[in-house]
Order: sequence, then C-alpha cells, then structure tokens
Amino acid sequence: MHSTTSRTPLLRVLAASAAALTLLTLPACSAAEPTGAGAGGELTVDLSEFLEPLDAYPVPTEPVEDVASLEGKTVYYIPITQQSPQFGVTGPALAEALGTVGIDVQTCNGNGTPTDISACLNQAVNQGAVAIVADAISYAMAANAFDAARAAEVPVIIGNQVPDPEHPADETLAYLEGDAGAAMQVALARWVAQDSGGTANVLINQSVDGKSPGVFVDAGEAEYAEICPDCKVTINEVTSANFSMIPSSTSSALLQNPDVTYVESQFAQYLQPTQTGVQQSGRTGSIKGLTGSAQVGALQALESENFLAAASGQASAYRGWAYGDAVLRLALGTELPEYTVPVRLFTADNIGDVTLTEEAEASGEWFGPATFRDDFTALWGAQ
Repeated sequence: MHSTTSRTPLLRVLAASAAALTLLTLPACSAAEPTGAGAGGELTVDLSEFLEPLDAYPVPTEPVEDVASLEGKTVYYIPITQQSPQFGVTGPALAEALGTVGIDVQTCNGNGTPTDISACLNQAVNQGAVAIVADAISYAMAANAFDAARAAEVPVIIGNQVPDPEHPADETLAYLEGDAGAAMQVALARWVAQDSGGTANVLINQSVDGKSPGVFVDAGEAEYAEICPDCKVTINEVTSANFSMIPSSTSSALLQNPDVTYVESQFAQYLQPTQTGVQQSGRTGSIKGLTGSAQVGALQALESENFLAAASGQASAYRGWAYGDAVLRLALGTELPEYTVPVRLFTADNIGDVTLTEEAEASGEWFGPATFRDDFTALWGAQ
C-alpha cells in the first residue's frame, strides 16, 4: 500500500519545492526502522529528539550595538488571530524583551482577514512604529499594506512563515522562518506511525491562511510516506476567517472517511472546534486527537486524557525574545543571524514531567533552561 492524500475543495495548497527546502532544516536522523514492536506491534520510530527539553537554547552570539538609540520607540505586534493561544504567549514575551531596552509594544489583532491585517499595518505606520512584527501572516494576505509600510521605512519581520520568493528579504523585510511549523508536523507523524503500528488513518484540519501551513503539512505527509507507507492522510481545509464552520466540516469529513482513527488540529486555535466536530460525528470513542502549536490548555487536556493523545509545540516565549532581537538588529541596520525555535512533542510518556501552569509556559522551561532572557539582554547591553 501507499500513503494517499485527498483534500476538500476549498483550496489546494501544495508547494513541493518549498516543502523540500523546509525539510532540509529539520533535524537529520533515521526516523524509523522496523526493528521492534510499536504500540500496534509492527513499527518502532525514533522520537527521542522531540521528547526531551534542550540543554540550552540556541541564542545568537553577536552583540547588538547602539540599542539605546531606540529607547522610547514603539513596535507593533500583529498576530494573524488572537484566537491562537500561541500568540498569547509570544506577544507578552516580545513586550517583556523589548521592555528591557525601553521599547513599547502595541498589539493589533489581525482577526484572520486581509482587511483587519491591512488596518493594523496602516495603524503601525500612522503611529510612527519603529518596526512591525507580523506573526503567521503571509505577505500576500496584505501585500499593499506591507509595501506601504516598507516604503515608509518601517521595517517588517514576518514570522512563522516560509519566505515568500516574490518578496525576498532586504533591509526593510526579514523572515524569522517557519521551520518549527514543519517540525511540529514531523513530530506528530512519527508518533502516529509508531502508535498505530504503521496503519494509521489520519484526518488533518489544515489551515489555509496563506501558503505556509500547507508547506508545513507537506513536510508531515512526506514523513508519513517515508516511514509509514500504509498510513493514509486526508486533509480538511479550515481557516480562521470561517472559524464557526470547523465543527461541521470536521464532522462531514469524518462521515466521508469512516475509517479515520486520528484527527489532528494543525494549530491549537482549531482544537476546540475540531473536537466538537468529532463529537458531532459520534466517533469520539474511536478517535485519538492530536494538535500542533500546543500551549498550556492543550497540554492540560492531554494530561487529563480529554480527546488529545499527543501534541507538538514550539517554544513560544523564546520566539518572542527572538523577535525582539530581530527587531533591534533590523531597526539598526544590522545583519540578522539565523534563528531556530525549538519544538517538542508531548505524550503520555513525558507529560507528567511538565509543569502545567501559565507561569511555566511563559518561562520557556518546557523546551530548555529559561536562562535565554539573560543571554539576550547581555547581547543588547541591557544587564
């Protein structure tokens, strides 16, 4: 047998070349070897690189000069939607980081629509922002507003996205790339392959808010194809702008695919409506839930065995500090380093070792030592 994929007709998002580039950034290892019995009795998969926190965060090493010249300035943080709990961690972390050097952060909710995103970008320009951080927003969603910001010499950082080849990085535009999005999909694919013994039937509620979510899911599908050729993957396309439709589309997809045994919410903002859709289908007892971009609420559900069986997440607090570092360097005309945002897989095997509080979530301790704050402020001369 072979891995098969079908997609609902809302939008077919495939970017094979971009997916290949994304996969090159993932940790290299032999993911699966059929040398032992997994939960289903057929497959053993190497999950070790995703299950433990790092010994140290990958903080840049080059200091930033003349940070004091930016004191009193304002940075705009624009998440694609504040429905996502991830941005509720990253935004405050960015404000905490830039607060150490006297820079204010204003948050403007993109609400998942080009109209609101453009309004936020225009507001940032009109308010004299020194920089803009657009989180999980593709350039194409608000191209005219992004162009206007850059023309007004307000530099823009786009995060959680693969770079747009039509809008390459320059002195006014930087990408803090979306490698974590692909890595979260790979981690979930490996766990599902092992848990199912190589016979999973997976429904993924994939975001179509721009091209990048499709590239991330392509990375997970490539992993399934390599290590789990008997697994089947079906894509159900969802969007933040049509949030209320997710339960019914999930239920419909399950009725069309009655053999599905795993249902994944690509991002945690879709988790609750995804679970509701599973409940509406009457299939709760036969389906294991999965999610990416997990924060404390999702991990508490995992611990209590409430629908979720596995969750992947990225170090959202660290991402906020990395955004802060990128803001300073871009605003000061300094070359940006490569940033790597850690990803971790959470399952019944390791969730008992995780402190499930908002304080622990905000500290970044789930992914490694929380000393990265001191490391960044040392680079900025803020200690």
